[in-house]
Amino acid sequence: MACPLSLNLMNKLLTLLLIICSFQASSQTDEALVIADSLYALGDYNKAIELYRKVNNTQLKIAKSYEAMGNNEQALAYYKQALLEHANATIATYNYGKLLLKTANYQGADSIFQVLQTAHPRNPNFPYHLGLIKEKQKDSTAIVHFNRALTLDGSFENARYKIAKRLAEKREFEAALFHIDYGLAIDPNSIRFLNLRALASFHTKNYHEALSAYKKLLKFNQSNIPLHENLAVSFTKTNQFEKAIEQYTVLINEFDDKNPKWHYLIGRVYMSLRDYEKARRHLEIAILLKDLSVEAEYWALSDLFGRQKEYRKRIESLERVIAENPQNQDAHYYLAAAADNYFKNKKTVIPFYENYLTKFGDDGKYSEYSKQRIKDLKTELHFKKD
Repeated sequence: MACPLSLNLMNKLLTLLLIICSFQASSQTDEALVIADSLYALGDYNKAIELYRKVNNTQLKIAKSYEAMGNNEQALAYYKQALLEHANATIATYNYGKLLLKTANYQGADSIFQVLQTAHPRNPNFPYHLGLIKEKQKDSTAIVHFNRALTLDGSFENARYKIAKRLAEKREFEAALFHIDYGLAIDPNSIRFLNLRALASFHTKNYHEALSAYKKLLKFNQSNIPLHENLAVSFTKTNQFEKAIEQYTVLINEFDDKNPKWHYLIGRVYMSLRDYEKARRHLEIAILLKDLSVEAEYWALSDLFGRQKEYRKRIESLERVIAENPQNQDAHYYLAAAADNYFKNKKTVIPFYENYLTKFGDDGKYSEYSKQRIKDLKTELHFKKD
């Protein structure tokens, strides 16, 4: 009877040994995962991958590690493996879709997020990503998906911003401002919504509100060409000329001192302040820098010389305007007026007005003035002769 008892005892000992070995293996696996996760968290992705490879069902973790390293090709391969082995793994599918979007595989990303949206119709993040995909493809239906995301979650501010931005781009400013103001009510210091508020106000010519938004952006150290350009225009439109000059000075000194447009505009602002010396300097710089038509710049110079009563120089500037644009009626008429002011011999002046009438006829907007002035000059010359 002793023999069966020994055999039974041996079976029990063997079972216990197997349990201990299994526990040890499981414990080692858990320990490897903990160490690998710690390495991943610290950014030591290569070493993390080495440990993940020793553990089953870690394709998703390996994929995320490769993605964190910037190795998108390997990341996509491991996301595919994770999906093949766990077809219903929503997180793996979501990460795979995001990486497809990031790597400009828009068709593949669209398919993934369509599946996710169908499987999870109440999740706002999936239509939001469909909107991002459409946006990258310049597809106007993007806003439909952003609207769906916001309908599902009214606090989804990323979707709200995208809607506001697209409405602003379409010049639907009233609708855009509804979302912009809502976003700023949630976060008054949101740079992206402040930018939209500034642009919407600027393009609707509400320059005081635009200035308010742009000033806040300056406090947050925002600085770029459109911001300073729009600030300068807004200050000019609200007659804050010194502040406009400050912004044009920033543009010229910090971005491009050879931009003819900025020199021209700052010159016009200096004219408003009657600082004609600085105005002339910047207008002349604009003319030297500009490769294309300089009609506007010479017109501004002619205006400046007219204010200074330097009629000889005004004549020269207006002649340059006409050379740039022979159909400029204003230039032809004001050239005659400048000659009228400059030449003491009025016989010399009459041909300027006659030239205007010859070119533009009775339908010219200054024809009646020109005819009357010719008549007056001839009367004046007649009486002088007598």
